[in-house]
Amino acid sequence: MIAALGVAELKMLSRNRTAAVLAFAMPLATGLYFAATLGDDAWPVAITLQLLGTMGFTAYVTITTSLTSRRQDLYLKRLRTGTASDAVVLTGVVLPPVLLALVQVVLLLGVSLVAGAPFPDRPELLVLAVVGGVVMSAAAGVATSGVTSTAELAQITTGPFFLVLFAGGLWAATSSDVRGLVLPGGGVADLVRVAWGGAGRPELAALSLLGWTLVGCALAVRFFRWDART
Repeated sequence: MIAALGVAELKMLSRNRTAAVLAFAMPLATGLYFAATLGDDAWPVAITLQLLGTMGFTAYVTITTSLTSRRQDLYLKRLRTGTASDAVVLTGVVLPPVLLALVQVVLLLGVSLVAGAPFPDRPELLVLAVVGGVVMSAAAGVATSGVTSTAELAQITTGPFFLVLFAGGLWAATSSDVRGLVLPGGGVADLVRVAWGGAGRPELAALSLLGWTLVGCALAVRFFRWDART
């Protein structure tokens, strides 16, 4: 059931030009740009920005937009009247952007390695940054959809978290200030830096990701709506 819902969601996503650009083209384009402009001197920073772009565009913005659109079209409500449980319905809509984000991360990392990036000293921390960041962004997307009345307004409602995600990542990637880990992207940036042999606090970074994921889940439970907003 989840696979069928996921395939249907992916087809609907590809038919929406704006959503398709944000989900497919934008993360890859910005990721290639960061690799070309920052890679020679600062591969950990470049890879951090690649990850944050994919998490922000493909996971967070796409999930927010998709859930809002499906809710307003009463698609979610129709699915709930069938045999699928609420968890299955929600997973079926959220899973395609999550998997797409993971695939894009693999592609961008492959391009970076081919372009000259060294292999990470601690790949397990890179995996933690990728998986933790995508899950955190997905939870935030579900929560934000609850306060977004139309798919068009998602461009506005996703702005604050998107900016804070990048701000935290840049702060933690370019500074040793522990306060950078307080923001969502800080944990991702710190884990990436340590994965490539830099100094950092991977335990605190992992706790930051976990904390923001739990916050996103709590807000999703509080604000997510199945019925169309009027």
